Formats: sequence, structure tokens, C-alpha cells
Amino acid sequence: MSAPAICLHIGAMKTGTTYVQRMLGSNQDVLAEHGIAYPMPWSDQVEAVRDILKMKGGSHLGSIEGRWKLMVDRLHTWEGPRAVLSVEFISFADPDQVRTMVDDLAPSQVSVVLGARDLGRVLPAQWQTAVRNGRRTTYREYLKGVTAKRATGVKRHFWKRQDIGSIAARWAAVVGKENVIVVTVPPSRSDPGLLWQRFAKAMELDFVSLSERTPSNESLGLTGTELLRRINVQADATEMSTWSYQHGINRALSHQLLPDLPDAHTGLGVPDEYHDWVRSESARVLDELEASGVNIVGDMADLEPRLTPRGSFVWPEDLPDAELLEFAVAALTAAGGRFAELKREGMESRGGKKGRKGKRTTPRADES
Repeated sequence: MSAPAICLHIGAMKTGTTYVQRMLGSNQDVLAEHGIAYPMPWSDQVEAVRDILKMKGGSHLGSIEGRWKLMVDRLHTWEGPRAVLSVEFISFADPDQVRTMVDDLAPSQVSVVLGARDLGRVLPAQWQTAVRNGRRTTYREYLKGVTAKRATGVKRHFWKRQDIGSIAARWAAVVGKENVIVVTVPPSRSDPGLLWQRFAKAMELDFVSLSERTPSNESLGLTGTELLRRINVQADATEMSTWSYQHGINRALSHQLLPDLPDAHTGLGVPDEYHDWVRSESARVLDELEASGVNIVGDMADLEPRLTPRGSFVWPEDLPDAELLEFAVAALTAAGGRFAELKREGMESRGGKKGRKGKRTTPRADES
């Protein structure tokens, strides 16, 4: 039995990776019918990649040592002709790790798919993601660090995730430029299906009819992001564990509660004084991408930066405390309601009495 060809969807972050992963995961059975494996659950893929890249953190409690080998064995025993692995952290791999991963996957033929998004949108989005993963850096500090001429931790953090030309060249050096495909992310307000059409073509899945999924709206506005950043400061001061943060703050609060709250400040862009830097760096990335010789799916014009109109930018850390307080009260109210729902579900699962649903009214003084 020959080993299946393996497509690695490696990121980059903030290029629709969650949408693609949900499309693949929700259509796992359909893909299998066409001989294409998508290993599930997706958390297994994440742990396998964290293992091979020696990444710390994550939401798991136990050891992940050996998870990469387990995943490779699972892929190699697949009886179909192809398999797809999708974890955006793969894009973090350095040259030695790229070589190790490809060698481990041999004798399978490896192809690589990498998403790219314009710098004007990805720069603020990457800061928001950093905040959602526990960072306490303000947007001012983040932009100052990313654009600094000297090497800074923030600068390394950003370009490790978003230097698309370098990432593409790194993989092309091992698997061949003909086996690396870069997908450009369409502009905002484009047809949601266009993003999947491009990724499906790059991953050679466009011959399979999959059930469409509307991209989930889990993004945060300025108020929600700034509130979360301040929560991170408190979580750090109280030495909250990584596991507690990932499950209680990142997953429950950041991805389930806060996105549903109305936010008067919905978009975060790039302030006027950084427009020239964004244009210059965008040109550099585009030049490097073209020089790499890899395949492009989509329109390179989509990577021209979309910038905030001059004079309209608002710094998140400068939002009035009154607005943050109002948003925090709404968040606490939603959290209390969700906690009650979970308690009800737990009682019902244990055969307890169902609580009565109805409109909550404030008790009178003699009832309290």
C-alpha cells in the first residue's frame, strides 16, 4: 500500500484558518468518501504540531510527547490516496523543523498551502489575537514594537506569523516551489464563499461538493479587546494558570460571550502615522513572495493594504472608562446567565429538577 499524498495547510494566522478548518471538519465524512482523510478531532492535530515544534502552553493538561508520531502513523495508515492536515502553528516552523516534519511524513508527497492577507488588516488583527491569548501589550506599544528598527520581542512575534514571503520560501526550499501554494484572502465584504473556493482549489478539493459554512463571527471590537487586555493584566497579577486562562477567559469569555455584545467601536485599523510603514512593508512582502516562485491562487492585488481613512482612527487604550465599565457590566451579566444555564444543564443531566424559565424581575426590598 502506497502512502497517501499529504497537504499541509499551515496558516498563516488571521487568514481564515478557522473557517477552513470548520469546513473540513464538518465535512469529514464526505471527504472520506472521496478517499481524503482529515484527522479528527482537530485538537489532536494541534497537539501533534505543538509536540513537533516543542511549543509550550496550550489548553491540555497532560503531556503531549509522542502526539506527532501518533498523527504521522495515523496518516500513513490511511488507505485513501490523500490526507489534509490544517494547523496554523505549522507556519512557525524554522528551517530545521520544516525538514524534520517533511522527513517524518516521507514517503508521502507533501504539498503546502499558505494563506496571505493584506498588512493593513492583518496588523491590527494580529494584535487582537495576541490579546485574546493573554498578552497585556497596548496597541500603541504593539505598533511601536513591530515598526521599531531594532529587534524587539513584539517585532519577532509579529513577523514570525506574518512574513509570508519568508515562510513560503522556507517550505519551498524543502518541498519544492511547485508544491507551495499561497492563497490570497479576498477584501472585506467579499462573497464569503470566495475564500473557500480559493482554498479548495489550492488543496485540490474543488472537485468535492462540501456543505458551505458561513464564517463564524467571533471577532471583537475595540471596547471588547481593550476590556480583555485589562483582564489579562489582572489574570497575570493573580497568577492565573494557563489552563484556567485558556478555558475560562480565552474560550468562554473571548470567543463565546464578548463577541455577542454590542460594541460601539467595531473596527480597528492602522493610525495615520503608520500608513507609510505599512505600504513599504507590504511592497517588500509582495516582492519576496513573487521572487519565491511559488504558486498563487487568488489576486495579488488583494494584498495591497487597506488602510483606515485619515483622521478616523481611535486608540483602544484611550476609550473612556465609562464605556469600558458599561461593556464590562454587560459582560458580567451575560457570564452570570451562562453560568446559570450550565448549572441547569448539570442538574438535568443528574436527574434534578428543572429550573423555571421566565423574566427576571428585581425583588422588592422586603423580598430581598
